[in-house]
Amino acid sequence: MKGYEILSKTLESLNLLEVFGNPGTTEIPFLRSIKNYYLTLHDSISVGMGDGYAQYNGSASLVNLHTLPGLGNSMAFINTAKANRSPVIITAGQQDTRHLVFDPLLSGDLLSLISGSVKYKYEIKNPEDIPFAMKRARSIAMAPPRGPVFISFPMDMLDYQGEYYEQANQKIDINFGDNDTVKEICNKINNSRNPAVVFGYEIDVYNAFEEAKKFSEILGVPVYSEPLSSRSTFDTSLYIYNGDLLPASTMMNLKLMENDLIVFIGGDITFYPYLPSKPFINKEVIFIGTDLSYRIGESYFMNPKLFLENALKFINKKGNFKSKPDYMANTEIAAERTTMGVGYVLNKAKTVFSDYTVVDEAISHSEKVRAIFGYNHKKYFTAKSGQLGWASAASLGIAINNPKVLVIIGDGSFMYTIQSLWTAKRYNLPVKFLVLNNSGYNILKSFSKSYYPGVENSDYFRLNLDIANISRGFGIETEIASNDMNELNWLKEGNIPKVLIVNIDKTVEKMFL
Repeated sequence: MKGYEILSKTLESLNLLEVFGNPGTTEIPFLRSIKNYYLTLHDSISVGMGDGYAQYNGSASLVNLHTLPGLGNSMAFINTAKANRSPVIITAGQQDTRHLVFDPLLSGDLLSLISGSVKYKYEIKNPEDIPFAMKRARSIAMAPPRGPVFISFPMDMLDYQGEYYEQANQKIDINFGDNDTVKEICNKINNSRNPAVVFGYEIDVYNAFEEAKKFSEILGVPVYSEPLSSRSTFDTSLYIYNGDLLPASTMMNLKLMENDLIVFIGGDITFYPYLPSKPFINKEVIFIGTDLSYRIGESYFMNPKLFLENALKFINKKGNFKSKPDYMANTEIAAERTTMGVGYVLNKAKTVFSDYTVVDEAISHSEKVRAIFGYNHKKYFTAKSGQLGWASAASLGIAINNPKVLVIIGDGSFMYTIQSLWTAKRYNLPVKFLVLNNSGYNILKSFSKSYYPGVENSDYFRLNLDIANISRGFGIETEIASNDMNELNWLKEGNIPKVLIVNIDKTVEKMFL
């Protein structure tokens, strides 16, 4: 049996049937094994598709890149898959080993290039390696905390003869949580003076929304979302929800000033702008989940869903907290109508797309997107890394198994991977794109305004993009919204991809200290 035939049987046995890629000559031997290939017009989009697909389905995805150039093109997306904890199996072709000694064109040290961004890496040395390496890669990718892995396929290895060795598909058991440890944590909560709870992305991964709700309602204390969560964390419609923590130490300290115990469940802290204060000094901090950084506080490695389920037997009521009315409520509709403010636009979009999964890359306005659309199981995704261009690509991977996907994206972000529209059209993936066009890099303007006054007026922060004609050039139906936003109904209609551009108010909001 030849190497490519061994690969074909291996992919079938591991249920890795969809492949996202942009091939070159070094990948042609690999392609003989592939039956369901999604072509993208840039290597990076393939990784974004694999990321979205893996997160939404909760299973490993397979990506095929074009050796050293393709891998290099995709590093930002691979880093985002790492930050998002997405089990993406990345493969790439390598030059024929029989002349690697001469450093031929399209060869390179792929393992060193990708080393810091994956959980596991290996280059095939023998066709009989393939089943073992692929099974190991899939298992490591799926083991919590999940993340990307990499396998390099030299061209000649797929033409050499070898034996196929059937591999059992390893099951990753995530049903672990020690009852005595749960009781120990609950005693700390019960003995605290004024605790607060912070939920993270693993609430969505393990679908622990109901358990989180019951746990929080019994405690009666403020509930927050982790800073810059990559996906849903808690049912934001509940009275006990008190918003997202901001990714800055001083802001978190101010928000949680009155609390003596802070319990992170299924999440962690993320920092962005530097501020001199250290987080949570003289406070007890506990982290519970399967993705722990061990940076501060005490950490307990366990399934957050099982922890919450078991904790219901031990926790006591600690308060009667009720959050204030949502500051992004529908009152913004009337107030912002004349200026096409973001609050007005998003509230209108929510009325039409309330049952859709939102993929968010409206970087300047993500806080409003989260507040208005809210969090529910598999209903919100964004790039944990802060990378641009991810949402368009990831939405295509999600749309393979979910026909209701809305991308909310800024004009600058949209242009990063505009080629995603070709793939959406080619495979009839019915993603709806809502482009918030402010003709500039507003998040950079806001950051400059806060920390480097004057720079925000620089010419290189201004854009003047003809997005409508560009997207139409990819064969996508495209409209520009009027002030009444009635075009949202047009955007939703039909099982085809569409683009709606909204020319929003260009005011630079103060997003930083």
